[in-house]
Formats: sequence, C-alpha cells, structure tokens
Amino acid sequence: MGLNDIKLWEKNLPDADLGSSIADLNNRGLPTLTPYLLKEEKLHPAIIVCPGGAFQYRASHEGEPIAKWLNQMGMNAFVLNYRVAPYTPFTATKDAVRAVRYLRYNALKFNIDPERIGMIGFSAGGYLAAFLGTHFDNEMIEPESRNAQMMSILFGELNCNDPIDQTSSKLNALILCYAETSPFSKEKLPAGSLLPKDIAMDELIDFTSNHKHVTAKTPPTFLWVTANDDFNFQRQNLLFAQALSEQNLSFEFHIFSKGQHGLGLGKDEPAVAIWPKLCENWLRGLWP
Repeated sequence: MGLNDIKLWEKNLPDADLGSSIADLNNRGLPTLTPYLLKEEKLHPAIIVCPGGAFQYRASHEGEPIAKWLNQMGMNAFVLNYRVAPYTPFTATKDAVRAVRYLRYNALKFNIDPERIGMIGFSAGGYLAAFLGTHFDNEMIEPESRNAQMMSILFGELNCNDPIDQTSSKLNALILCYAETSPFSKEKLPAGSLLPKDIAMDELIDFTSNHKHVTAKTPPTFLWVTANDDFNFQRQNLLFAQALSEQNLSFEFHIFSKGQHGLGLGKDEPAVAIWPKLCENWLRGLWP
C-alpha cells in the first residue's frame, strides 16, 4: 500500500478470510484507493479508475496514466486497487461499490461534488463499472425480488452500523473502455466454479449480463471498443449500447477500425488515439 492510499475499510473487511491461505501478491487482501487530487479548494467531479487484468492482476497502464489524464481535465481521480486472484470478481465488486460510497460519504473532505461521481473501467475493470451502473443503488433493485435475493447471497447485507454502507453507490457517469460487460457463460464458468449456493448457473449468467439490467436509472455512458479486439467484447458492448438506446438514455459509442485489446490511452495505435479527446468532449458536455 502506498503512503497516500486510502483504506476502504478500517474494520469489518468483507471476504477477509478468502485470501488468507494463498499468497496474494497483488494487494495483500487490502482494497484501497490511490488519490490523484487537484489543488484547487473547490468542488470538482471525481472519477474512479478501474484497471483491467482479467481479475488476476491490475494493469498499471490503465491506472495512474488514466488518473493523470483526468486531472488534466480538471477532475479528481482515484485508482481503485480492488482485490484480484485469489479473490473472485464478487469480492472485486464489493470493493468497487464501497469505493463509490466512500467517496460520496467523504465528498467534502476530498473537494468532490457528490452529484458528479463517475467510474471508468477497462476490460475486466469495465465489468465492475458496468455492474455498478446497472445494479447498484438502493433504489435499483425491487425489494423482495429474486434479484434482491441474489444481491444478498452474492454480496451480503449492508452493515447498518456503518454510515458509509448507508450512502448511495449511484454513479453519475459511466465510461467503458473495451469492457467485458458480461463476464460469465456456460463455457467460461464450469459447473460449481464461482457458483454460489442457491443460485443456478443460468441465473448467475443472466444477473451478470449487464445489458439486461439497463434501466432509466443507468447513468450517461461513454463506450468504446475496437473492431478487431481479439477478446471479442464487441458484441457485449453493442448489446449494452442497444439497451441504452432502448431506454432513450444519453450515451456515446465508438467502434474503432483496428487496435489490439488493452490499449489504455491508445497512444500506440493511431486509429484509437483520438478516444481520450472524444471522451473529454463528452465529459465536458455532461459536466460543464
């Protein structure tokens, strides 16, 4: 953990026992935020940065360079050091939810406008962002529904004694960069693997296929992917964009003609290098 890193939990860390018997070289089981704060003492938007890495590691080129780019736009940025292997994506999701709640609860401390908190996710980190944008707020899921039951099974109950847990995790902007918005399938999820008790495989696949959960409450979204990304996330992003369109939501979607997976800011691929400027224009229009 860096000197300035912010612990998301001081106590009662969920899933604390899951990595105790396996070497966790990525983050020692401690989810944190690395802050990149502007010096002006006025309220700024804040963007949480979720690097990719297939939930096995966190890609460094999708962390600090992204945060510094956001700073140049006049936005506070926080790189989310979410837990990865041996932890599962469900633990990473808990860390992402907590990050939004933590920043909104402590907004004034960090000179953050609590109504302008967004998240940018790359590849697997894009799953975290897409899931928060479609599932996580206290009003998004109908009480007593099967989805509400699944939320409880997968993520546990809110800690009623923790005011941060009672804070809204609603995102105000969503940026998906070659995102894996639907990470589970029968081919990728063998029977019993990551499958919690009392949840059928088909239910889990449906629940984590984020395009199926886009509603009128989903925040404005910027998406981009390349046509020949060898991870084949194009269809997932097309489905997400289609769902946004069907809800008449504000979004911007770019498919670039070429470029490998994991380009980050895109400086190594001329066809993609324009995306940060396009996203900046979109963000400035959203948050003048």
